Amino acid sequence: MSNFLDALRERIVVFDGAMGTNLQTQDLTVDDYGGPQFEGCPEYLLVSRPSAIEQVHTQFFDVGCDVVETNSFGGLSIVLGEYGIAHMAYELNFKAAQLAKRIASDYSTKNKPRWVAGSMGPGTKLPTLGHITFGELKAAYTDQVRGLVDGGADMLIVETCQDLLQTKAALAAIFQHFEETKRRIPVIAQVTIEVFGTMLNGTEISAALTALEPFPIDIIGMNCGTGPKHMSESIRYLCENAPLPVSVLPNAGLPQVKDGAQHYDETPQSFTDQIIHFARDFGVNVVGGCCGTTPAHLKLVVEAMQQVTPKQRDVRLVPAASSIYSQQPYVQQNSFLIVGERVNASGSKKMRDLLGAEDWDGLISLAREQEREGAHILDVNVDYVGRDGVRDMHELASRLVTNIRIPLMLDSTEWEKMEAGLQHAGGKCILNSTNYEDGDPRFKKVFELAKTYGAAVVVGTIDEEGMARTAEGKLQIARRAHEQATGELGFPAHDIFFDPLALPISTGIEEDRRNALATIEGIRQIKRELPECFTILGVSNVSFGLNPASRVVLNSVFLHEAVEAGLDAAIVNASKILPLNRIGEREREVARQLIYDERKFEGDICTYDPLGEFTKLFEGVTTKKAQVDESNLSVEELLKKHIIDGEKIKLEERLNLALKKYPALDIINDILLDGMKTVGDLFGSGQMQLPFVLQSAEVMKTAVRFLEPFMEKKDTATAKGTMVLATVKGDVHDIGKNLVDIILTNNGYRVINLGIKQPVDNIINAYEEHKADAIGMSGLLVKSTLIMRENLEILNERGITVPVVLGGAALTRRYVDDDLSAVYRGQLTYAKDAFDGLYAMDALTGSGNGNNPEEKPTDSATTAEKDSIENDAEELVGEDAKLGISNLKKPRGVTAIKGDTTHTLRSDVRRDASVPRAPFYGARVVEDIPLDDVFALVNETALFKGQWQFKQGRRPAEEYRALVKDTVRPIYDELKERAKREGLITPRVVYGYFPCQSSGNDLVIYEDDERTERMRFTFPRQPELKRLCIADYFASQESGRMDVIAFHLVTVGRRASTYAQELFQKDNYTEYLYFHGLSVESAEALAELWHKRIREELGIAGRDAKEIQKLFHQGYQGSRFSFGYPACPNLEDQTKLFELIDPSRIDVELSEEFQLEPEQSTSAIIVHHEEAKYFSIE
Repeated sequence: MSNFLDALRERIVVFDGAMGTNLQTQDLTVDDYGGPQFEGCPEYLLVSRPSAIEQVHTQFFDVGCDVVETNSFGGLSIVLGEYGIAHMAYELNFKAAQLAKRIASDYSTKNKPRWVAGSMGPGTKLPTLGHITFGELKAAYTDQVRGLVDGGADMLIVETCQDLLQTKAALAAIFQHFEETKRRIPVIAQVTIEVFGTMLNGTEISAALTALEPFPIDIIGMNCGTGPKHMSESIRYLCENAPLPVSVLPNAGLPQVKDGAQHYDETPQSFTDQIIHFARDFGVNVVGGCCGTTPAHLKLVVEAMQQVTPKQRDVRLVPAASSIYSQQPYVQQNSFLIVGERVNASGSKKMRDLLGAEDWDGLISLAREQEREGAHILDVNVDYVGRDGVRDMHELASRLVTNIRIPLMLDSTEWEKMEAGLQHAGGKCILNSTNYEDGDPRFKKVFELAKTYGAAVVVGTIDEEGMARTAEGKLQIARRAHEQATGELGFPAHDIFFDPLALPISTGIEEDRRNALATIEGIRQIKRELPECFTILGVSNVSFGLNPASRVVLNSVFLHEAVEAGLDAAIVNASKILPLNRIGEREREVARQLIYDERKFEGDICTYDPLGEFTKLFEGVTTKKAQVDESNLSVEELLKKHIIDGEKIKLEERLNLALKKYPALDIINDILLDGMKTVGDLFGSGQMQLPFVLQSAEVMKTAVRFLEPFMEKKDTATAKGTMVLATVKGDVHDIGKNLVDIILTNNGYRVINLGIKQPVDNIINAYEEHKADAIGMSGLLVKSTLIMRENLEILNERGITVPVVLGGAALTRRYVDDDLSAVYRGQLTYAKDAFDGLYAMDALTGSGNGNNPEEKPTDSATTAEKDSIENDAEELVGEDAKLGISNLKKPRGVTAIKGDTTHTLRSDVRRDASVPRAPFYGARVVEDIPLDDVFALVNETALFKGQWQFKQGRRPAEEYRALVKDTVRPIYDELKERAKREGLITPRVVYGYFPCQSSGNDLVIYEDDERTERMRFTFPRQPELKRLCIADYFASQESGRMDVIAFHLVTVGRRASTYAQELFQKDNYTEYLYFHGLSVESAEALAELWHKRIREELGIAGRDAKEIQKLFHQGYQGSRFSFGYPACPNLEDQTKLFELIDPSRIDVELSEEFQLEPEQSTSAIIVHHEEAKYFSIE
């Protein structure tokens, strides 16, 4: 009924609670069920005791529920067959809907309509595990759908789904019935996530959404399995990512047996409180109850939902494929979507041999090999002349879906083989492919299959005239296919891949010479005109006919060029693709010339042919691999080469050599991580793609694993404490986490290392099982910081306050201390590296390591400890070093002030101070600032001691000066030279002068005419004592004098920020620490430099101190104040500064939290008054 869907936009719709639980309260006898044969079959009560069902429906309508579900959860013929009544499937479903509809009609009014949802349960057989075929299950659901619809159900709810393939069978039956009867009612699909965080088959919630979203369902949601506490993370995900309404029908907690009876632990009030949370905070549209929920539970839910209005959700659907285990987004960060090509009988001899022998285990092994080598999707093709391809696809796909974790691309020229594969794949597949070679019929047939089974489609650029050879022809076919698919066929653009077809350039035939160029240009044009769609390419065709060694090189260079043009996905054998840095410069250049047909002619005579040159380069070569003379390389260089090349051969031998010279920890930190730095540089410059970065990471892990037994371990009889350690959900990076594991383990701690991509329920379960002292969460991606925040909120919801240590490249101390600490009720610590994690655990467990607390990094101090730390000049950095105050305990702009800061009782600041003349009005941009001028004003104390942590501590002054001279300053000097040489720091300034006057606590800014008010800033005033306020330092409106104010914003550029992140992302802790510190202090130095320039332009620089250290402590006339600090705490005032001087001109932006981006930027109000100095409002 359409008014049901309309109601979802106006209010939260409430479903009923448990049928089974409330039948049990009626103490029904065996006779009530119709005799021993039917005991345990509630559906037969529709025949033997319908009043029992009527009573349950009535009870839920009495408490105000909008919808009741029919008593048909087990109404499949395959379930009813266990009681000998399979033949009654249609009849019982009809009766279930008819009875519920009669009662709903009695309760329904114009202002409060009541509806009936036809319940369709999962049955008792899992098709993914081979218990039943897709066709058999679909047929069983067809009878149920007919009965429920004919009986009057207003909607259908496919619920408690434990197997995605079962869900697809139900949906296929539903939508086929709608098509045949030309009648449509709303459809709801609900999956069940178990307490361990996935569906019964291991399906993550993201994979479930990806698999079900393509179907024309009206609502997606969750029910059963657990109580609301364990649903929180999954429901949040659905609400943030599902482009349709979301439902949640939890159990009344987890069942327990008490006094011989089943008991659920959620009371009506505690259950309702969590339902309110889901609706109000997440945006759930449909609520209700499942097992254990009674009319008492739903009564409170109904009352509560009357006070909640539907929340507008900001949905971010991720275009993706999925297996039955996990989601695979089409868009890869810094890479392309890799489709493994070896399980393809058309192109792989090994595949054909295994298929001919029907060696299914061998084929599974081949598929797993593709997965290990980095494939994101597995191409599956069983087209082999003389074999029954449909049978082969059934045999192979049924095994693949449970044995590999990546999605399938079903590849065939015959749609029947694709459908055979689809009938085993619960996840979302990609169909490869369709085209117009045989006109519209086959083109449409493949799209019909995709809509029936929920799949994406590859469209080849082939029409009735054959393969398109030009870029324009490829685009024309893509345009035609896009228009027909998205228009006539109603198919979403984000599930269409266009294959512009790679044709050989190795034949020497003139018409083939520009094949690669046409394909690359075709990709570029398709992406430009059809940006919502994706592109894919079978790469190896381009080199057909060449010898194997040359094919590897040509395929690799061609792939690189295609990706640069916008290619999204490639069908390749990842092990046969080389990153550009592993290809000789000459071979790479000639391959590029061949791809772009850069022949040279004199008249009609070809004087240079890249094809001939390329062929000569590989004459007699079986493996074109650079032969490097390693005899003159040191062991340090050899180990770095292992990391860069991703090579494990001889790795252990060389690690043993290194152990004779260095401790294991030094090998990791000083040699191996330096290799990873180079990998990061190659990756960042586009010369190494993500699969090869992962190969390097694997070698790094192997080396660390080999070195672990050689780490020095403290003598201890028992573990000092236990940490549960995990990389958060969605993040595959584990090097940093594993280093934390090693450092902690070798210092007496027990570590429960859960691995990568861990949902919060896994983390919580491990914490409870092992009674851990702390939880450590790691993540490299920016998105991981958001996941960490969500995890902390879920810990709060569960009443868990265990200490948590957070680390990872995207995290910053400021984000953890100022943002996340405000979220979490327990103790929260930021660890910038593995040793910080060790210090944090020492602090949390009270297991001192003998270090002087002053010598520990500040990040290791717990939140509680930080509150008691005295001001320490060695800890201060950036602006705080100038202020001479310790890091703020709370985020800037939120510090509570005692007393009235809005009073206007003026201070005693001089009112007759002279006003300098502004050199100009308005704002100007300054670039080309010499770096040496900036570095001359770097606060070395803040840099060396605060940022870099080279603290004097209890060392004698002479010893510390020697440390700075021999160790620290060489690092500083080298880093400055590198920053200049590589353009890592680019100082830029925007600043300006504006006429102004004060008015009470306001500073009024005028237009250049000095009359028209432009804007005003309102500043707080000290409640007592001197009653200082920034406005007091400017001439008042009553004085009749016009004053001047300067504003500036300085930055050292986005490159500084991105370079620092690149260092940290590659686990180069030391270089990250050094460069990040220098970039931050350089921004402060630039602010100091430009403040000096402004004083000079205003003619007040004569009072500047000669000694640089005094300048750092305001040894000059006037002062500068930064937003967020005590005298001007309102960060939102940054928006006014942006309006005045427009910092976008120097590529600085303002975040939603009014922070400057990039981080290494700072802004200020420049005050010229001779009495102006820093002050606090408190």
